[in-house]
Order: sequence, then structure tokens, then C-alpha cells
Amino acid sequence: MGPLMLDVSSYELDAEEREIIQHPTVGGIIFFARNYDNRDQLRALIKDIRQTAKRPLIIGVDQEGGRVQRFREQFTLLPPARAFAESDNGLALATTGGWLMAAELLAMDIDISFAPVLDLGFDCKAIGDRAFSNNPADIIRYASAFIDGMATAGMAATGKHFPGHGGVIADSHLETPYDSRDNIKQHDMSVFSHLISNNKLQGIMPAHVVFDAYDERPASGSEYWLKQVLRQDLGFNGVIFSDDLNMKGADVLGNYSERAIAAQQSGCDMVMLCNNREGAVQALDGLPQTQVPILNSLLKQPTAEFSALMQTREWKHAQQAISVLVDKWHNKNN
Repeated sequence: MGPLMLDVSSYELDAEEREIIQHPTVGGIIFFARNYDNRDQLRALIKDIRQTAKRPLIIGVDQEGGRVQRFREQFTLLPPARAFAESDNGLALATTGGWLMAAELLAMDIDISFAPVLDLGFDCKAIGDRAFSNNPADIIRYASAFIDGMATAGMAATGKHFPGHGGVIADSHLETPYDSRDNIKQHDMSVFSHLISNNKLQGIMPAHVVFDAYDERPASGSEYWLKQVLRQDLGFNGVIFSDDLNMKGADVLGNYSERAIAAQQSGCDMVMLCNNREGAVQALDGLPQTQVPILNSLLKQPTAEFSALMQTREWKHAQQAISVLVDKWHNKNN
């Protein structure tokens, strides 16, 4: 499987996208809200992508819940992570929410959701209520429950944004944030180290944040953070994804081809470039045509169709419980 994950523009593939998907360097497709109209349309798009590729591809989406949920109509609306930690019976609900999110996506032939968020605190513009808590121990508890639910459904978990995005105010979608704290390893990163040591994470996405007390490059393009700290010190042996290299936080890594190469050389197994067709083509041309066998570990196993899933008692109970939580959260915050 190739090392580049990119996006498609709409509900159906265009001619250029068909050609790009067939390129051996492409190993994955990520969906956005613009790719979704209804479940039948999404199912047809996924089928077309897989048939066009004629080889395994990772299909992923950000379906965290709250404001980051790409598929809404005909899917269960999910709460933000913070809602679990601030609710009664929150650990059980987090497990239910992780299972429900994963089960619905797997039933659509989608391999992974990039979840959960493991960042600390609510002040960062890019994070907010996507975080479970501002306390590392609480994040570990609720994230572990959510991940256990995902695992029961059959989906790998991808923790983000290593070693922790919550300590900056700036949004790395719009600029390169700098975090000058010198205790990031003992504080924010403790969440990642605990979950890694307990084999909870199959994937990790680093932050487009410069932790300048440690290294001058953003973690997403830093051999220090990815090869030394994540691989050697923490012993992580799963998949490392770059965050979207089209984000402003990655500008310091160069043009789009240079960003992709820098992320790969720094230790990312799969590099992501979205919402920029010209940039994606540059990355495609710049990356060596290598295969990354570890990516196969994230592919889903066969599951029931969505219509069959909805008939199960487990889905009905989970859907009801999560819908009640969403209503409570909405009423509390509006």
C-alpha cells in the first residue's frame, strides 16, 4: 500500500481522480462533508473508489462527534468528547459512543475514523470541546473507554495530536503554533505514553506544532519526536499519519512535495494532503514509489451492511443512549 492519503472533490469521482487513485503511491482516501449526501450515494462512491484502485486502500474520515462529524444525516449524531467526561455514567457512554461511531462507519466499508482526540484542555481554537478533559488521568480513562468501544466494533484507534496540541491557542489549520513549555513529556504526552504502553493505539497523528524547547521543526515533520521519542522511547510500533500537510501549520516544511518528503523521512508511514489538488499531485510526483506494509493492519474486516446493523438490539440501545446524551449536551450549551 502506498504512503499518500488524499481526498476527492465531490459525490462522484472525476476523470483525474480515477487516474490519481490508480497511482501506486496512493494508499488512502479521506472523506469530508462535501463527499456525503446520503448513505446510498456514499456506498456507491466507496465501491467506485475500491473498484478503480483494484488494490487495498485505507478509507478514512474524521467522525469524532460534535463539530467534527463529516456524515450527519442518516448517521447517529455524536457528542463532542467533552460531553462524555461531563455526563453521568460517562465511561459507559464513552464505550457505547466509540462502538456506535465505529460500527456505523464499518458498515459503510470505511476502515477508520481518525479518533480519539487525546489533547489536553479546551482553550486551543483547533481543539475546544474535542478534548475529553483538561486532566491527563481523566483523558486516559475516557479515551480508553471510547477506544474499547471502537475495538469491539472492529476499528483501529488513531490518537491525535502527538505529543499534545492543547497547550497552544493558535489553530494549526491557519498558522504554525509554537509551544515553548519544557514539561510537555511529563504532562500532555503522558496520555499517549500510557495508552501506547497498554496497546490501545494502532495509529497516531502528530501535531503541526513546534515544541521549541525540544526541536525547531513541528512534530509532524520531526525525526526527534517521531523516530526518537515516539518509536524508540515510547516503543510505538503502529502507523504514524501526518496531519493534513495542506494546513498552514506545515508551511515551514516547504512546498507540497517537500512537505510530503519531509514528513515521510521524519517517520510518518502515511502522509496526508487534502483540499489542494495541485499540491496533492506535487506530493504524488515527489514521493518515492514505495509500499508500506504496516498500513494493511488498519484495513477493516467484513461487517454487516448498515441496514442490517440498524436491526440489531445493540445498535438500537446505543443509538438511543447517545442521542439522549447529545440532547442533554445541546440543552446545556445553548
